[in-house]
Amino acid sequence: MANYKSKTAGIRGASGLVGSAVANSLKEEGWIVTNIGREFSANDLKGLDVVINLAGRSINCRWSSTQKREIIKSRIQTTSKLVKAIEECGSDAPTLLISASATGIYPSSYKASPDNAYNEETSERGVGFLAETCIAWEREALKASKFTRVAIARLGVVISTGGGALPKLALPFRMGVSVRFGKGTQPLSWISLYDVTEAFKFIIKETSLEGPVNLVAPQIIDMNGVNSTLSEIFKTKISINLPESVLKIAMGGSHRLVTEGQNVKPEKLLARGFLFKNNSFQTSI
Repeated sequence: MANYKSKTAGIRGASGLVGSAVANSLKEEGWIVTNIGREFSANDLKGLDVVINLAGRSINCRWSSTQKREIIKSRIQTTSKLVKAIEECGSDAPTLLISASATGIYPSSYKASPDNAYNEETSERGVGFLAETCIAWEREALKASKFTRVAIARLGVVISTGGGALPKLALPFRMGVSVRFGKGTQPLSWISLYDVTEAFKFIIKETSLEGPVNLVAPQIIDMNGVNSTLSEIFKTKISINLPESVLKIAMGGSHRLVTEGQNVKPEKLLARGFLFKNNSFQTSI
């Protein structure tokens, strides 16, 4: 890994799970990292080497009309403001913008199929709220391509014992109950927090990387596999199945986060020699 001493990065969303991990890792390598607050301007971005955009209201909620508006607004408006500020920086513009997106931009599937996984060149798009949000989010970020290198980090489900989806997913298993969501054959495109952090630094280093970059582990598993792993770890005694109909009532449209998934592979990262530390779901827990 290159020596990043004296380099500067600004992170919008630095207090989140991914943002704090990336910030800490960059600082350990000598970077000066600043938090880009809500009321930022071009002056806050001038002279930065990298801007990382991770801002956005959590999608792990019931998708009411109000929540949907907030989820979209928090992503599109912040990204639009960042792009405008980068333009206003002129010759002092950051050399790279890494803006988050999600694998939800790809079509959903009810069956894990590594042989038919989507890569960054895939033109097919999913339908529904999550895909539409990602499409609009990416479109806004890519407007900055006129002024700087732009990489779109299409994140899979980030696995960490310290936060994110895993603690919520594992809660019933910790209580001794093995829960299967829907049919269980739906894919999970995931990535460990450690590999996410290393991938962000890899994107910074590899100046040829631009446009969409899938941040997912090479292994695609289904929710039955997740269930088996968590059941083994926590020695569950009881098994229950939550059908899609029940989850839809309980979660609203957000039930699709656990009853559907995307088959996605990290083709760009692998082609450039990125080495994943956590290649299996079990080793990431």
